[in-house]
Amino acid sequence: MIKLNALFKSFGSKKVLRGINLEVESGEIVTLVGNNGSGKTTLLRTLTTLDSPDKYNIAEIDGFDVRDDSAEIRSRIGYLPHDPPFYPDLTGVENLRFWLELNSIDNAEEEARNILAQVGLISFCDELAGNYSRGMIQRLGFSMAISHSPTTLFLDEPFTGLDSDGIKIIEDLLIKYKEEGCSIVIVSHDKHSYSDRTLKLERGDIV
Repeated sequence: MIKLNALFKSFGSKKVLRGINLEVESGEIVTLVGNNGSGKTTLLRTLTTLDSPDKYNIAEIDGFDVRDDSAEIRSRIGYLPHDPPFYPDLTGVENLRFWLELNSIDNAEEEARNILAQVGLISFCDELAGNYSRGMIQRLGFSMAISHSPTTLFLDEPFTGLDSDGIKIIEDLLIKYKEEGCSIVIVSHDKHSYSDRTLKLERGDIV
């Protein structure tokens, strides 16, 4: 569950988030839409503890404070940034196995192959990630986000570069995680039919 009340974030004199109020229940998908520069990515980076908010009344994930309990929050969330990080000189399975080992997941090799099968990459898992298409990189990034069974998912434009088959795979997995009680926030330029709510971010506030 995500709970925000009066969350502010600035960069220098530029006010990016202007008192955000937001609640996302367990098992709920919320899509945030808005123009470039509206604050969508900054909000995700703040919720994932990559950026620190300036001030807030409440900023919690599963009851943990985004500033005081950042380590606990990072263990609970999955995050897919707009440009997923990866090592081009490692294979797909090596990239994901490394990520799993960082998160102390047992049987990392086997688990990596299982997850890559879920996202439709099993036939390419032993190829160098540097040779992957943009859509394949997106699937690899999504596999990293879900690899440790997070309670909350933050996805920044998750369908970038995906063909119709890739979109269907990710959508089906999102619905599965929703049914399992995961809170999901999607940043997008488009509305999605499976979202429980679509909210618009404009000039740093939800309108």
